[in-house]
Amino acid sequence: MLFMVTNRKIIGGEYADEEKKNGKFDYLYEYNEKKRGDDKFEKKGKKGFETALLNELVRLKKSGVRTPKVGVYIHGYNNDYQESIDEIVDLDRYINKSDDNAAVIVGFSWPSTGKTAYYLSDREEVRDSIAAFTRFLIDINNLATRNQHDCFSTTFCIAHSMGNYLLRKGMEYLSEELGRPKGRLLFDETIMLAPDISSKDIAMNGKGSYITDFSRRTHVYYSKHDRALKASSIKRFGGNRLGRHGANDYSNIEDNIVVIDAKKYANSESISGYKDRVNDQVSVHSSHRYHESILADIKQVISSVDREQIQGREAYMDNGVPLKNHFKLT
Repeated sequence: MLFMVTNRKIIGGEYADEEKKNGKFDYLYEYNEKKRGDDKFEKKGKKGFETALLNELVRLKKSGVRTPKVGVYIHGYNNDYQESIDEIVDLDRYINKSDDNAAVIVGFSWPSTGKTAYYLSDREEVRDSIAAFTRFLIDINNLATRNQHDCFSTTFCIAHSMGNYLLRKGMEYLSEELGRPKGRLLFDETIMLAPDISSKDIAMNGKGSYITDFSRRTHVYYSKHDRALKASSIKRFGGNRLGRHGANDYSNIEDNIVVIDAKKYANSESISGYKDRVNDQVSVHSSHRYHESILADIKQVISSVDREQIQGREAYMDNGVPLKNHFKLT
């Protein structure tokens, strides 16, 4: 089942490429599953959203799913509202191919322009969305806290591309509200796909440390073949981008960070023939969400399989000793 949260402003009856003021956002639910363009969320409201979400988790549990999952998905730049729906439809289709991986997907749609040339404009829009996203994180934290004694689900977060910048800033602002957690965490697993943030952000005490504070484990997927992030590096004055370069220093990252080199499949040859919802060829930058071998790794991650036990990967070696935080897909 799909849900959506968005801070896009309604213009002409449609969610547009401008943000609501004062950190406001809408909770959307009851996705009608119609064909693209006619598909939409039929209802709006926080109370109904929360009730529908909890009811779906109960339904999944009663249907025999041992541990239902709730996942938050944050899209990257160059996505209009319809495209943000398309991405969670595609993600749902791949993650929920079998009942043992049953997950409820909640998209967060921030007002990207949906145009490649507007990269810097999207960077401003994502900054303007931090307040809304932080309020949403506070809400889901409160929802989990209220239901923690009856909770039988696990949680994950997937952020793609520039969505990782929103995740980083949102977690930073969340820490100002909740402090840096020592007990229950917000997400069991956090997955950063082709993250368009600096490689140095995941260093110990780096700007990305707030993500690891609120996650049991944090997983970074990168590929040196990601030309979109090469262009981003130029726009960001040449700094290494995490989604293309990986970590700068693997001895200087927290124990709960796992970095996965996905270049074997996140490249133009391997992704050739993979199509998205509108039957367009998937780009290397988006391949982490479509290539079956990368998704197989991600599905094991959200099932909380131990990093060394995940099939289809192997650890990089350091003087004959396997690294615990740096793997490559095989």
